[in-house]
Amino acid sequence: MRIFLGAPFSSHLGKTGFDNELKWTIETIILSLQKKGHVVKSAHVREKFGEQLMTPDVCTPLDLNEIKECDLFVAIPHNPPSGGVHIELGWASAINKNIIVCIQKKGVYSPLIHGLDKVSNTKKIIYDNYPELIDKINAII
Repeated sequence: MRIFLGAPFSSHLGKTGFDNELKWTIETIILSLQKKGHVVKSAHVREKFGEQLMTPDVCTPLDLNEIKECDLFVAIPHNPPSGGVHIELGWASAINKNIIVCIQKKGVYSPLIHGLDKVSNTKKIIYDNYPELIDKINAII
């Protein structure tokens, strides 16, 4: 299966690089899905977690194309919410992709995120912490 993983990016880039905990989580999810034989695409990997950032003119069409070509879009909107992941969720739902949206129990999300499963082929994963998220993703994919 071809999977596109969407997660916060620019909001987690600091002076010393990308947030270590989220980077570890993204890398762990990708590696575990690849071990199962899936092809996983991610802007984070493509842009080396901020070391090779692309301009909006380049990365936006690439992300849209990856979503068009994937079989499943896994979205981690995060808190505070990532505007980019929300746009990707809109693209994926508009073109009828299978979606898994990962929602933190203590997070605050738009009602449209909570109701996305009413208008698209969306499954929700509710999680407390990153290790639990990784386990839940591995259990259903």
